[in-house]
Amino acid sequence: MLKQISRAISWSFMPVSLKYLSLVAYVILIITGLAAYSTDAAFLRELRNTNLGNLIVWSYWWPVIIVLAIFFGRIWCMICPVEIITTFFAKIGLKRKRPKWLLSGWAITVFYILILFVGIQGFAIHRNPFFMAIYLLAIVGVSILVGSIYEKNTFCRYVCPVGYLLGLYSRLSFLGWRVKDKNVCATCKDKSCIHKKYQYNLNYKSCGVDLYPANITDNSRCILCAGCLKTCSSYQSQPNENRPNPHLTYIGFANDLFRLKPLKMAEMVFVLVVSGFVISEIWSEWSVTDKFLGFIPNLILTPFSQNNNFIGGFIKGSIIFAIIPLIIWLVPFLISRLIGKTIKIKEYFLKYGIAFIPIIAAAHIDKSILKSTSRIPYFEHLFDDITGVSTAQKIIDEEIVLQQNPFWLNFVVSLLLTLVIVIGIGLSIKVVKLINQKQGLEKSTKSFYLIPVVYGSIFLIMILAWRWL
Repeated sequence: MLKQISRAISWSFMPVSLKYLSLVAYVILIITGLAAYSTDAAFLRELRNTNLGNLIVWSYWWPVIIVLAIFFGRIWCMICPVEIITTFFAKIGLKRKRPKWLLSGWAITVFYILILFVGIQGFAIHRNPFFMAIYLLAIVGVSILVGSIYEKNTFCRYVCPVGYLLGLYSRLSFLGWRVKDKNVCATCKDKSCIHKKYQYNLNYKSCGVDLYPANITDNSRCILCAGCLKTCSSYQSQPNENRPNPHLTYIGFANDLFRLKPLKMAEMVFVLVVSGFVISEIWSEWSVTDKFLGFIPNLILTPFSQNNNFIGGFIKGSIIFAIIPLIIWLVPFLISRLIGKTIKIKEYFLKYGIAFIPIIAAAHIDKSILKSTSRIPYFEHLFDDITGVSTAQKIIDEEIVLQQNPFWLNFVVSLLLTLVIVIGIGLSIKVVKLINQKQGLEKSTKSFYLIPVVYGSIFLIMILAWRWL
């Protein structure tokens, strides 16, 4: 099966044709979002689900690329329209070398934090179709700016937070982009896969994200553009029956995760913030935990009579996305120090931080399931008015009564939510065990198992109480 897929990817119109199709879809989503402006909070509660752009982006597109990354790697990057946009502007741009601050990975982390704190909490881009469209345009704008200044495919590797998140989740993927035989690469004289001559092609191109196919050992950086496969096949100084060498291959579920590659500091901060984000995403689904989640921020904001939604949202985001997850992350470390272990805090965060990834991914899958299934009733009326304006008003006026999902679907959803979180906790336990063995700590401490126990319980207990009791 994978051989057929790799063969299909090697066709001259693949996968670039898919990028152009997704670009058309991207433009349509932006247009429908721009056509649905409103500042009325009650109206927006319905409009976010009746507007074609907002519904597809947050309830289906985003959940699908998350799930695909967890099981199949960075497949979205293969068809992402922003990649061809930034590559085109890199071709005609200044082609400057990347500065150290960009290479460090901090640009992506800061960009993601800005999206969460300013976009999600400040402007509620996930609840307002117009702001959603502005967000999509901003992503394109940043990609054009970065492409116009820096060499190769800088945006996708060093700036795009979506690709970065998918790269982390792809540690769980069954599939990976690897070479069939490293000896073929070792004896290759033309090195077409990394040749400067092909860097700015839009299809048959050498790697634009600073990778050498023979050295790829994980899924985190490769954007699956298949350029190296095409150059390896087409630009051979000496024809070789064993080429093309790069291809999509089966590597085993969570293979990259179990390699225990430590996080870098920028990655660690990124993962920590994401760990807080998924708590807010899951807990906001149930009114009981949603009120509890907002208790601490409200406790802080109330004495100051803070009525500015933007500033209030920023403060709330700081607490939920940064302070709360930091406290959770510190619990296992502090207990390990109390029982006499001498592991340094930096070493703990970078090495044991990867144990949070499977639970974060599981929580993201759960959110995807909840989003996609809970929005099914809106599809009946979606194409009557793609802007969603009149449909939202009819729902408010009770001219349209939405159908409820059947009992069997809710039961299946509850079962899936529970099972996915349990699997995530199980994988986290295995990661902690492997790290302890690698560190020689497996017999001396159990404190680091609090990572899956404490963090996993935040989701599991909530789901059991909400969906089963």
